[in-house]
Amino acid sequence: MRLNQTHTSNDIINLIKNPNINNDCQKKIKTTQEIFTKKQLWNIFLYEFKLMFGVSFIDTEQNTNNIKALFYYFLDDDAFFTCNNVKTDISKPSFKKGLMVVGGYGIGKTAYFKVFEKIFKSHSSLRFTSFGAKELVNKYEVCLTSVDKSYMINQTVRSGLSIDDINSERTANNFGKCEVIEEILFIQNEKKYRTFVTCNHTNPENNIEQTLLDLGKRYGGRSHDRFFEMFNIIEFTGKSMRR
Repeated sequence: MRLNQTHTSNDIINLIKNPNINNDCQKKIKTTQEIFTKKQLWNIFLYEFKLMFGVSFIDTEQNTNNIKALFYYFLDDDAFFTCNNVKTDISKPSFKKGLMVVGGYGIGKTAYFKVFEKIFKSHSSLRFTSFGAKELVNKYEVCLTSVDKSYMINQTVRSGLSIDDINSERTANNFGKCEVIEEILFIQNEKKYRTFVTCNHTNPENNIEQTLLDLGKRYGGRSHDRFFEMFNIIEFTGKSMRR
């Protein structure tokens, strides 16, 4: 089902607030303030995806398997716990945890989170703000004083934070070296804030356990141990769509 392209984004978002549109499969999300059905969220996603990227979402088995864990998670649907790409053998799944999405290049990790960020902007219980890992390092490196550095990190830390492409960034160098992402994730965990991260596999075999070990080497043992406390681990599979 495709939405009429003459509708504005706000028109589509307002549909979910009308209880007469569709009463089947309604799912309360986090609080009683917002209600989506699976059908509504899917139609909004398709609309916003095409609006943002100029192409329609390609509904292949690969893409559907990758994205459905995100849908079930944001819908607070127990089907999340049985998704094949939720690595229950590595980290016990929970709606209280954030998401770490690991996969190869070009399979939708960044794009999907950008779409969800836009969809949830008006919904406080699901709202999150995204930064690129390289962007955060750049912000840190232009800070002039230690006070500026602390302020930059504290302004980034929040309930509902998404960091795209961790491990792609260089180690920050600003009168001393600093792993900026490690510092931010440490504070996020200390404050029990919901956090989402995406990253590419670190090895040609696409072995997720090795990728997690490599992230641990990069960011240190304290971060590696906290990954399993902070995140549901989700593995995206398949070939790059940038072909």
